[in-house]
Amino acid sequence: MDELLIRSLLDDCRVSNRELAQAAGISESAVSTRLKRLTATGRLVFTALIDWETAGFDWFVIARFRTGELPPVDVATAIGELANCEAAAVVMGAYDVLAYFLVEDRAALHELVNVQLSAIPGVADVAIDLSTETAVTVRGRQFFMARNVPPVRLPAPQIDVDSLDIDIMQALVSDSRQSSRAIARSLGVAEGTVRSRMTRLDNAGLCRVAAMAEPISLGMAGVVANVALTVDRSELGHIRDTLLALDATVFFAVTVGAADVVITITARDQRDLLEIVTRQIRSIRGVTTTDTLPMMDVVRFSPYMKRLR
Repeated sequence: MDELLIRSLLDDCRVSNRELAQAAGISESAVSTRLKRLTATGRLVFTALIDWETAGFDWFVIARFRTGELPPVDVATAIGELANCEAAAVVMGAYDVLAYFLVEDRAALHELVNVQLSAIPGVADVAIDLSTETAVTVRGRQFFMARNVPPVRLPAPQIDVDSLDIDIMQALVSDSRQSSRAIARSLGVAEGTVRSRMTRLDNAGLCRVAAMAEPISLGMAGVVANVALTVDRSELGHIRDTLLALDATVFFAVTVGAADVVITITARDQRDLLEIVTRQIRSIRGVTTTDTLPMMDVVRFSPYMKRLR
């Protein structure tokens, strides 16, 4: 029953308790009780997603680190404290630490690569990939993982936003299922103002309400891994379409640097991960090599900054 409710809300986080009750064949009060339990235990989250490109970031940076004299978790923790870090994790494989960064412009990119990362103690080597195209799958927009979440940043939004827009976005990130009336009351504005602002933010592709699910507790994923691919770029369109069609894929990027394509995938367990990489990904026409890094200890991860287009 819980899974039916969760699947319905992942499809439409604004579906009413009455509609959920009718679909599940239980009372509205039973729906309310189950939703409170699911949210209290963190299995279900009502939030909002923010499109990082529309928010004004020019660069999505993927960095893989080999560590030296310090334990990888200490290096990952230090990297995760950087203001522009969206995710940092200890990984297993050819590298020890993986991190994702959102950078607003070329100057900030230079500062990150040549100053900030080089100053991190314990970094012996780093491979940098700059994304030229990114996509988040439907599954990726439903995937909730939060560790030491950084604050929402809007360096140069592609639409005009003011403090009220930001307050509304923050309210939606905290609880996207709360009513427009409740948000309006807390902010001291008219309900119609909140509704029109929410519609504008959504239509502009900047902020969209969503329900997200903690994947491991739902059996959606026991393993999360980064896979870097070298490919025949003449086959890039075919490779992109095939990877984005895989159930396992949550994030996709065309990159310049050590890899040609980088994806994030989920798997039920290590055996399932091996099957996905060897039988599904490596068999794609045009894929030359793969380097898989399972995430072993996630020290920072933002669930909010996605691609909505």
